[in-house]
Amino acid sequence: MHHSVLEHFSACSIAILAAAVADYRPAERHAVKIKRTRSPLTLSFEATRDILADVARVKGDRILVGFAAETDHVAENARKKLSAKNADLIVANDVSAEGAGFDLETNVVTLFSRDNRELALPRMTKREVAQRILDEVLRLRAVPRLAPAARHSGD
Repeated sequence: MHHSVLEHFSACSIAILAAAVADYRPAERHAVKIKRTRSPLTLSFEATRDILADVARVKGDRILVGFAAETDHVAENARKKLSAKNADLIVANDVSAEGAGFDLETNVVTLFSRDNRELALPRMTKREVAQRILDEVLRLRAVPRLAPAARHSGD
């Protein structure tokens, strides 16, 4: 997925990176089944490539939307991600909250935008959430951009 996103990114003006990509993967792959033994089995993991961060490095004037599926400190983590990943919008949700998360038709999200706007949305269908994200992207297209250094300096 990392390769495909970077390959096609230059052709877009808005990128909404909504896939729930794993943060870690097994460090070692086995071509055959691992047989049961009496010894405990320990799995080692390694970090996956950070697609959002890599896209942000080459984003130019494109609008970049990322997602933050969290279980604690949702707002704090979303604000950090917005800044660290040079995103224009982070869609954050507490995946442990009732009516939110995976395998549901509804979600409860807060939109954190580059102009310090935070828009907490009530529980709504995922289709309605998608429409609100698009509405926010259109709003951001009309907002003048600050240079990344100015945006992060606290001015």
